[in-house]
Amino acid sequence: MAVQVIMVHNHPGGNVTPSYEDQDLTDHFIQAGKFLKVEVIDHLIISDETYHSFVDSGIFKKLQASEKWILPYKLKERYKNEGKEEGLREKAIEIAKALKQKEISMKIIAETSGLSIEEIKKL
Repeated sequence: MAVQVIMVHNHPGGNVTPSYEDQDLTDHFIQAGKFLKVEVIDHLIISDETYHSFVDSGIFKKLQASEKWILPYKLKERYKNEGKEEGLREKAIEIAKALKQKEISMKIIAETSGLSIEEIKKL
């Protein structure tokens, strides 16, 4: 029933610098955690003498923004939503054009359509 996890593994040789593989695995786990609703909050590499925190070093933030291992259904959702946004913008432009032809004030057209006054002037 965990809602957050911290990944931890050791580097017995003492060098706690994350390898490409360490970062890639963390990226995988972050995406898997999103799917499972179990947030990965850090990855620690430990040795007998020291440790490395992905959060403290800034690597974790970069990996959270990564889309290398994004799940296919998430991409599908994004593309679907982007299509809707484009359709809504086209509709707003149509409405703005119609209102502009009726000589409605630019301010009211902007408030109604969500377009900027500069965009409306160009129509």
